[in-house]
Amino acid sequence: MSGIAGVFDRSRGGVDPDVIETMSESIAHRGPDGGGRWCDERVGLGHQLLATTPEASFDAQPLRDGQFVVTADARIDNRAELLSTLSISKPAHRIPDSELLLRAYRRWGKRCVERLIGSFAFAIWDANERTLFCGRDRVGVKPFYYHRTDDLLAFASEPKALLSLSSIDGVVDEAKIGEFLTGAFDDETRSYYESIARLPPAHTMTAGPSDVDVRRYWTLDPTRTITLESDRAYERRFRELLERAVRCRLRCDGPVGSDLSGGLDSSSITVVARDLLPSDAPLHTFSNVYENAPSSDEREFIDTVVEREGIDPHYVFAGTAALPDRASVRTYFDRPPHNTLHFARWEKTKRARDVGVDVMLGGDLGDSAVGYGLGLLPELFRTGRLRHLFSELRAISDLVDTPVRQLFVRQTLYPMVPEFVRYRYRRLRNRPVLEEEANPTLSPEFVDRTDLRSRYAAATATGTTLTRTDREWQWQSITAATNAANFETTDQIAAAFGIEPRYPFTDTRLLEFSLAIPPTQRLSNGMTRSILRRSLSDLLPDRVRTRPWKTMMNEAFWNALAEEEPRLRALTADPGPLERYVDVVDLEAALERFDDRPTTRDARALWRALSLATWLETTSASDHP
Repeated sequence: MSGIAGVFDRSRGGVDPDVIETMSESIAHRGPDGGGRWCDERVGLGHQLLATTPEASFDAQPLRDGQFVVTADARIDNRAELLSTLSISKPAHRIPDSELLLRAYRRWGKRCVERLIGSFAFAIWDANERTLFCGRDRVGVKPFYYHRTDDLLAFASEPKALLSLSSIDGVVDEAKIGEFLTGAFDDETRSYYESIARLPPAHTMTAGPSDVDVRRYWTLDPTRTITLESDRAYERRFRELLERAVRCRLRCDGPVGSDLSGGLDSSSITVVARDLLPSDAPLHTFSNVYENAPSSDEREFIDTVVEREGIDPHYVFAGTAALPDRASVRTYFDRPPHNTLHFARWEKTKRARDVGVDVMLGGDLGDSAVGYGLGLLPELFRTGRLRHLFSELRAISDLVDTPVRQLFVRQTLYPMVPEFVRYRYRRLRNRPVLEEEANPTLSPEFVDRTDLRSRYAAATATGTTLTRTDREWQWQSITAATNAANFETTDQIAAAFGIEPRYPFTDTRLLEFSLAIPPTQRLSNGMTRSILRRSLSDLLPDRVRTRPWKTMMNEAFWNALAEEEPRLRALTADPGPLERYVDVVDLEAALERFDDRPTTRDARALWRALSLATWLETTSASDHP
């Protein structure tokens, strides 16, 4: 992780070096290992370095090579392939990823991104062509924000760098606030500020003197299929790809950490990393534990993983607050934290910093990358393979202690109900879907003002048809806009503590393979995510490998939220700018219901109100429409 910032003055008025300095200083926490600036009459680039790879000791950005200058937050994972293809004679250990990126651009131009595997956000200035070429990785792990007018294009790793420019206002985007309050993140281009946009994952942006062109350069193909000769062949290939994804992310210049929840994804990453690391290199694990919330505590699974030799476990007793403190939100967040468990991630990341870890592995996107395979059940029903269908249903029933009939309705019939039928059913029952499903505290004026009801319906539409396949369900999960939103928020948490998060399940070689294999590799003998469980049978503890369910975090979250009751009561008495978005009477009613009998719907509504109010406090009164 590093920080990038820059300005392209398209009016030929010139770039003030002090502007680049101010932008870079605003994100200095992203790069405690040094900074650099570069300016000419049209462009200014800034960089803040967080050195987490062995080659980073040779990294001095912005990096200039003839007519090209680059600033990048990049980790390139297919280095060996690129070094060979580019015929670079310079010793590999002296070539930082920024130089490799620049050489790739020199060889292939804008199509270089098609050859890059890894996590990156970058900008390259071509002085001869007078163009600024920018790119973001395929999944959106690295953030890229920008502001565009006829005369100016500015970009940065975080909105705060852009907001430091006098020409950019901080008016919040109400449409984005609607996404936040409903949890329906469907727009990959909006930020929480009207004047700042996001470059979507798998896109490039080319800015010239008179035009700006944003294009998609990669798409995950849902029609591609892979057929191998046996189950064992699928297991071997999946294992090879997962090990390669983890090995790439172990390229670091300091202690490695792993975010270990005890679930299948984080446990898989942890045991593979431990297997690949040298025996004398410790692997630190960081796990939240909840003594006052036993139903949310996963130590029974965590303990079986950390029993392996060479793992140094760290148990983090999550704080009592549901949010980071206000000062931290003000300093590091350019958005309201949208995940209800970010309070726990904040504490884990803080502990990792104290231990001296620079790189933290995580199992994020694992659910989508591997897939559950439950879409196989409707496929079996549609194609008349009823014996196979009910064999799977009975096996699932035994594992989760749920009647076969109930599973048949929920997992086989309901997923085939077309979207328009579901919509008409809701209309006939006159159900206020937005309030019932998403948030019972929304201000009616805000809903009407932002057309939130129809936008929510569009964002939550699954596109269900009678013939939808399991592969199509998985593709939608992998490409959902909420994934980039999650990565951007966790990026800001990690940046606050000078740590680079790395996610092996985002490796596109693994994603492409996993999506293309038959659904029977994902669901087999009632066990979801079968390919992952089978391929790591020699590494995963049986207690983790065979667990059929996820631990519910409701109790831990509700306990933390209950500690925030004084702040919530204060909000109902004096909501301030929150009143533009939330009905105070409904907010108070939700709080009373939560005190009496907590539900997920009310808890999320209360937390979102608190999170949004805390964030709005960090902006000035003039920043609200």
